[in-house]
Amino acid sequence: MDKYRKIVYIAEFIVIIAVFGLMSTIRLADHYINPKKVNNVFSTDPENPLEEDLAYSFWGKEHFVNINGAVRRILDQRLMNNVVKLDNGYLFTSFERASDKSLKMYAEETVRLRDYLKERGTELIYVTTPITSSKYDPQIPEGIEDHGNENTDRFLALLDEKGVEYIDIRERMYEDGIDQYDMMYRTDHHWTTEAGLYAYGLLEDYIVGKTGCTVDRRVADISNYRITRYEKWHLGSRGQRTGIYYAGIDDYDLILPEFETLLSSGNGQEAGMQELMVDMKPLQNRDYSSRYTYDDVMKKALGEFTNHKCENDIRILIITDSMGKVVVPYLAMGFKQLCYSANSDTSGITPEYIEACDPDVVIMLYYPDCLLDGKQAFSFRGF
Repeated sequence: MDKYRKIVYIAEFIVIIAVFGLMSTIRLADHYINPKKVNNVFSTDPENPLEEDLAYSFWGKEHFVNINGAVRRILDQRLMNNVVKLDNGYLFTSFERASDKSLKMYAEETVRLRDYLKERGTELIYVTTPITSSKYDPQIPEGIEDHGNENTDRFLALLDEKGVEYIDIRERMYEDGIDQYDMMYRTDHHWTTEAGLYAYGLLEDYIVGKTGCTVDRRVADISNYRITRYEKWHLGSRGQRTGIYYAGIDDYDLILPEFETLLSSGNGQEAGMQELMVDMKPLQNRDYSSRYTYDDVMKKALGEFTNHKCENDIRILIITDSMGKVVVPYLAMGFKQLCYSANSDTSGITPEYIEACDPDVVIMLYYPDCLLDGKQAFSFRGF
């Protein structure tokens, strides 16, 4: 009888594995036959696309991740799928230490760009965004090693030595009495839409101070916006690895101007800020299998814009990553002309490009992972 029972258990196990394997194979085949954007994250090895595709296609993966995360939360385990839960419950991915060689090279590239811009009368400002773990209140569990804030401090020290102007948003939030964690998502590495408006206010002050231009002060004042909160809507890239129970689900705030705006995009489309930059589709149906609420709602924001209701003639070039998605809309509403370049590959930032854009101010607004070894965020050419 015991032998029979063992055979039954083994057969049931094989059937279960076969069903999951078959369904996963079908999903994988569909993924390759009908390519589509992968709206979740699981693989930690970008050098192994097959592993990522298999993880994406695994049938019922989200349910297993959710159960795993729930159990780990009950057991108060602080590490899951390379994601660290901070003491305050926020999810975090630790940073390796950037080499001195890389930081020095990145600083030298920035100085070369600054010197070229200075000769043509253009200002350069480097802006570092915060990481989830605050420099002033890290909340990192014992035994976890992280160098994210340290990397940033070392790099800013090099810029300081060379006289490159920068805005350290970590420091500015601290000085302004803002709890940095209130400006970050619990399950994502991105900052919130309100943080983007805060960063714009700092940039507006800097640009006005450097150029003496007139600006529409309504743009930096949050009281001039309508804020719509989508509760428990955004499960970020770290939440995708740990499920909906491990750290919860983030609210998402949509911030839209209540004053009239009129912009035109690089393709010639003319409309208000919302029509040009905001995609409302991700806010119509809640989908916890997608981490792209942040990315997709403002996916049209990174581009070139002309402001037809502007009080100045200031032209801005912003070189940024996805953190800039919640800053660019305000820059476009605050200044006359906005050019954009992705910092994932800055080889297109050449003297010819600068002359064509003809900026009064160049903004480098970067998430600190750009400082890790081998990054291309400082690959300027011809300066």
